[in-house]
Amino acid sequence: MEVGHKQIQLINLVKNFIKDLETSNIKSSLSGICYFTAFGETPGYAKLKFWIHGWFSLLKFFTIFLKDILTIAKYAEYIEISNQNKKNHYDVLVLSWSFKENFREDGSFQDRYFNENSNKLPNSYWLLISMDDFVPENLNNNITIIKRKKGIFNYNIFAFIKIVINTLINCKFSPRKTFHYLSFHSHLARQFSIPVKKELKKNNYKALLLPYEGQLFQLTSILEAKKINKNIKTIGFLPNLLTPLPCDFVNRPGTPDHLLVHGESQIEILNSKLGWPKDKLILIESLYYRLNVDRSLSQKIFTPYMIHNKDIFIDEFKKLLSSSKTNSLPKFDVKIHPPSAWLGAKKHINLKKRLEEVMEIFKDRFSDNPSKKNISIFFGVTAAMFEALEKGIDVIQICSDPIFDSYNEKIWTNLKVQRISHYTFRYSLILPGKYIFVGSRNRTLHQTIKMLY
Repeated sequence: MEVGHKQIQLINLVKNFIKDLETSNIKSSLSGICYFTAFGETPGYAKLKFWIHGWFSLLKFFTIFLKDILTIAKYAEYIEISNQNKKNHYDVLVLSWSFKENFREDGSFQDRYFNENSNKLPNSYWLLISMDDFVPENLNNNITIIKRKKGIFNYNIFAFIKIVINTLINCKFSPRKTFHYLSFHSHLARQFSIPVKKELKKNNYKALLLPYEGQLFQLTSILEAKKINKNIKTIGFLPNLLTPLPCDFVNRPGTPDHLLVHGESQIEILNSKLGWPKDKLILIESLYYRLNVDRSLSQKIFTPYMIHNKDIFIDEFKKLLSSSKTNSLPKFDVKIHPPSAWLGAKKHINLKKRLEEVMEIFKDRFSDNPSKKNISIFFGVTAAMFEALEKGIDVIQICSDPIFDSYNEKIWTNLKVQRISHYTFRYSLILPGKYIFVGSRNRTLHQTIKMLY
């Protein structure tokens, strides 16, 4: 069975799995197995692998589950930090993520997903989940940061034991429910929904806005918001692009009232493949990809967000270079995927070093004046691939698992795919502008959402 058929098969399995859970009184919005990301090693990822590879993946399946449960001990408790001198009325509650580099000297926050400053969205209050535990000394009144509570040790064993016991009790010692709810992402969903509920009870918010990725804490926060105020508008924003195997975006309980999408072909995928009603999907100009922003993507090598099998990447890269002609390629600049670069991931730094070593071995393939100038190579999954395609760049992708990482015409109907080898693909667009509706220079977040609440 070809890649596209297997991808469609997995999406349908996810749909039926979630439907069956909901009818058996298990909340898919709190089930760790139901975060079906295809790029991170979550229990949902393990389930997808099990559906494809069967019993051969059983050891990996339980390894991921065990690691996921133990991760709770590292992120067992969270604290909230804010400036208490804040006004009492806001219209929009924003739930997003933060890194140190996102904060400005004036105490405001520059959101990388919405491409907007916290001071530019009128009457908004921002709940930010800190990804690097950074809290600025100066913080505006309309911001609360949720960060991990650190102790003497990196793992909080006592809090972990308490969480396990509470989960068992709440599940009434049901093995099936415990299997679904004793999970790192289930724990995050419960933790992060607490400040969301607290803030929603303080104000009569008109809207809850978030960069939507189908994560459990987002689904749970939306469901809790509707319990507190049934009239609140929940607005999701698709930050970049759908992944090649977008199982995490299957429509389900907890999805927002509206999802803002910056591409017609992405809307088509969400509607026809992932079960979203058309009236939930709103085409917008991109807030991230702008006419006045000209990022250089040519002659680059991009590492993936997650590295599952470095050896496959290296071997395929060697094959690609060995089959290339002398002086045919530009001298590539290796770029580490941004979140990995911010967090200083050793795996990514090591992969960059290995790739540079391979290029040194095949140095006669590279030239200052190559026959192929406008080309870039992408490892794994990254949205930058489509940005490069829109710029007319020759895009080559090297995967570690084609079913999870590669784009296929069965889902991506506006994409032309050439399979170079088992793990390597070349892409081109049939019609430009269908996956990314590039935004105008001065388009604001407020202009985009003000008619929705």
